[in-house]
Amino acid sequence: MIRPLLAGACLVSALLGCTAAPAVAGQRYHATELRPGDCIEPMPENAMVTVVPCSVPHAAEFATTYVIPNGPWPGSGEVVGLAAMGCGPKMRYVESRIGEAGATVIVPAEADWPRYRTAYCLAVPFDGGKLVGRVIK
Repeated sequence: MIRPLLAGACLVSALLGCTAAPAVAGQRYHATELRPGDCIEPMPENAMVTVVPCSVPHAAEFATTYVIPNGPWPGSGEVVGLAAMGCGPKMRYVESRIGEAGATVIVPAEADWPRYRTAYCLAVPFDGGKLVGRVIK
């Protein structure tokens, strides 16, 4: 009887230890650590991003990921196009904010290809300004 209880306690401890903590505003994170709804300011130049509260003006909001199909490096322009086409249908906007934002992507670098093929899908304002509040469900 003790072994099943011990095994259950170990399983619960392992599962609780694996849960990710919420992002801390003002901290820099790698894009792999983002959760849907994390807001980013400024717009990242690479996979390192700064998370900010969504209540303040911000450049983008993380929505989801898309894995670019395997194959030879498609080129910088093509990888962005593939990622954008994959991200677009996966974006889930707040109904009242659909007309305000579109998708942009953080893509893997050629040096990381094909080991890393994940694109990070971001909602950005159409007008090039800043978002305030959540635009992703």
